[in-house]
Amino acid sequence: MMHLEYKKLDYKGCHIDIQPDHKSDIPRLREMVTNNLNIKNPSKIFSERVKSGEYDDRSEESLEAEAKVVNALADLWHGEYSMNVLMLLSRAMQEIVDLKVK
Repeated sequence: MMHLEYKKLDYKGCHIDIQPDHKSDIPRLREMVTNNLNIKNPSKIFSERVKSGEYDDRSEESLEAEAKVVNALADLWHGEYSMNVLMLLSRAMQEIVDLKVK
């Protein structure tokens, strides 16, 4: 079992702290986080699929509706091609907090 804690720090932005139950899990966790948990920006994938003709049979309205959702999600990547899942989670959590606190 692992403990996951989210914090917003003024000087560093968002921070996610993961504490494994056993110190022996740390090297495996570090490897997993840094190498295996990157997620591509959905706007890049969508753009590649549109260019390849995958959406040619869709109506303009349907394409625009999907693009709107993709663009809303893509904002979390801040223009980056891919992002580590923990940073992505941190940004998503901050967006939720910002929406709820307003």
